Amino acid sequence: MGVVLLTLVGGSFLLLEAYERQLTNNLDVSLQQQVADRVALLENGGSKSLLTTVLQDEAFVWIGDADGTVTAQGGAIFPLENPVPADVGSTATVALLVEERKPDEIEKEVMELRIASGSASTGQVVLAGAELEVIDETVSGLVRLFAIAVPIVTAIVGALAWFITGRALQPVASIQTQASAITGATLGDRVPVPDSGDEIEDLATTVNQMLDRIESHDTAIRQFSSDASHELKSPIANIRALVETRSADDDDWPAIKNKLTSETDRLRDLVDNLLFLASHHDHDRVTNTVAVSLDELLFSEAELVAATTGLRVDLGSIEPVTIDGSSTDLRRLVRNLVDNATRHAESRIAFAVSHVETHAVVVVADDGPGIDIEDRQRVFERFTRLDEARARDDGGTGLGLSIVAQIAAAHGGDVVVTQHELGGAAFRVRLSIQNGANSSDVMGKR
Repeated sequence: MGVVLLTLVGGSFLLLEAYERQLTNNLDVSLQQQVADRVALLENGGSKSLLTTVLQDEAFVWIGDADGTVTAQGGAIFPLENPVPADVGSTATVALLVEERKPDEIEKEVMELRIASGSASTGQVVLAGAELEVIDETVSGLVRLFAIAVPIVTAIVGALAWFITGRALQPVASIQTQASAITGATLGDRVPVPDSGDEIEDLATTVNQMLDRIESHDTAIRQFSSDASHELKSPIANIRALVETRSADDDDWPAIKNKLTSETDRLRDLVDNLLFLASHHDHDRVTNTVAVSLDELLFSEAELVAATTGLRVDLGSIEPVTIDGSSTDLRRLVRNLVDNATRHAESRIAFAVSHVETHAVVVVADDGPGIDIEDRQRVFERFTRLDEARARDDGGTGLGLSIVAQIAAAHGGDVVVTQHELGGAAFRVRLSIQNGANSSDVMGKR
């Protein structure tokens, strides 16, 4: 309201000033024309009395000498002192003592007059003047009109603004009320979306999309917590059962010890994977990178497989490839792929790494049963086991391939699974050669 009032007052002031200036300019033009006409008549021998007689209705016309001697004058106002300005030929505002003749009386007073002057070739000065009170009265009338109109217009504009703004913001109030009522227990609720086609509709849609993401994230956390607790219960229960029912005096203690060690290793791996997932978010990107030789990682894993298993390892397709990335995470990625291949291979696994355009491609394959097409995407979900009984027996946690996919994404790449020529599954991982240079949107934390 205050802004509207200030705007109207300021606009009215500027309008009045411009109008007053225009009236004064129009008066100047009229007076200058009158002077020019009378100077021309004087030079053509026109009668001075005739010049003033025909101008009786004008404010005044004065003809005389520069020293103030009057030759002829006429009109409704007669100067009682020398009216000739110092700069003859100009138009100016002057204050003069004048005699104003009205129908019933004659008054003497000091008036502000607008006077135009000119001189004839005979040396005489011609003046035409008018009282500025006419302009002042016109402007004063507008001032009074604006004094009444501005408050009324301000009140009307304020009322309209309040009404229109209230109606426009009513959907915002509804959105705010609904949003403030949404809690962790009511994440399925959504704010109302007005069918207005404007920014408010966009705001409501954006809020609902945000709530969708929050609900999805909350569901994922709940599911992850449930799955993690379930996975942790199994090895803990097995260890407790063995400890409570067996002792070191049992004849089969070596087998029991191996079972305890296996369950402890499984528990350790599960906790390790859970800690990794808790500290690494799905959309993180690697920031602190070092040069990592992928071929050396694969050779190192091949030596370990050869020393601990009876599997044949094929290294014929390994090329020297170095990328910028996290050494720890990339080693975990390769280890998880090799562990998965080792668990499912019949007699042989194959490693490969190559440089394809801006990415390094790592392939780990086995000659096992492979993965059905309908399961090739699901296998990267957390706690997914395609062979539940076998996975539990061989120590799988159901998190290894999910971690592989997450590390690949953090390094500007992805992972897919296909059928390999060996007959089993082939996991093909793409990794950006220069993760830091190619990832302008790096936001992740380590």
